[in-house]
Amino acid sequence: MTRDLVNEPANVLTTTEFAARLEDMTSLGLEVEVLEEAELEKLGMRTLLCVGQGSASPSKVVVMKWNGGDKDAAPLALVGKGVVFDTGGISLKPAAGMEDMTMDMGGAGVVAGTMRALALRKAKANVVGLVGLVENMPSGTAIRPGDVVKSMKGDTVEIINTDAEGRLVLCDVLWYAQERFKPAGVIDLATLTGAIIIGLGHDNAGVFSNDDKLCSAFLKAAEAEGEGAWRMPLGQAYDDQLKSNVADMKNVG
Repeated sequence: MTRDLVNEPANVLTTTEFAARLEDMTSLGLEVEVLEEAELEKLGMRTLLCVGQGSASPSKVVVMKWNGGDKDAAPLALVGKGVVFDTGGISLKPAAGMEDMTMDMGGAGVVAGTMRALALRKAKANVVGLVGLVENMPSGTAIRPGDVVKSMKGDTVEIINTDAEGRLVLCDVLWYAQERFKPAGVIDLATLTGAIIIGLGHDNAGVFSNDDKLCSAFLKAAEAEGEGAWRMPLGQAYDDQLKSNVADMKNVG
């Protein structure tokens, strides 16, 4: 299912079609909820909404719940980036290779496939999967470099590059996942930046974590499946690069 989703062209797998396919999984026993733009606005998910504001396709957040474990056990949260097509927005990508950006929803595809697998095998676990579905297009309503947007958490973000859009989608969904579900842990999956390929090539996914125990279990699972995964550093020096003169932070360092 994940591979099928990733390989669908963007004129077929729109945000609306993607959400509809996820809703179809209620037949497997998943609880599926689709949050539309009006509700996202009410929740304050403005960094997510700003990414899709240049597109005719409406932005959505889809929540999928599998309750197969102990009733009182906190769920594991899976969060996926679902940019159904990424032109880069006003910070337009080069034309060569842009056709591959139909795959920029790979993270959401993985979360969808995982939730499907959990339901089909009646997994004895509580897992919630959340995906932010948007399309990043340049238009008269698109977000501009220099604009300042407030996240659901309340941080103001100066947009430097509209092609650094995945993080804007994910920060709101990650915050929402924590606030609503109080999860035991969060795993975020995203085709976030081509720069990781410069660092690691095509054989390893970059892993960033603030929890050593969860990360070591994650890396062990990846190794057991023959999936390349390599932990990357986090630190104050990187954080400092995001300082902005006009907002709490910038969206690129």
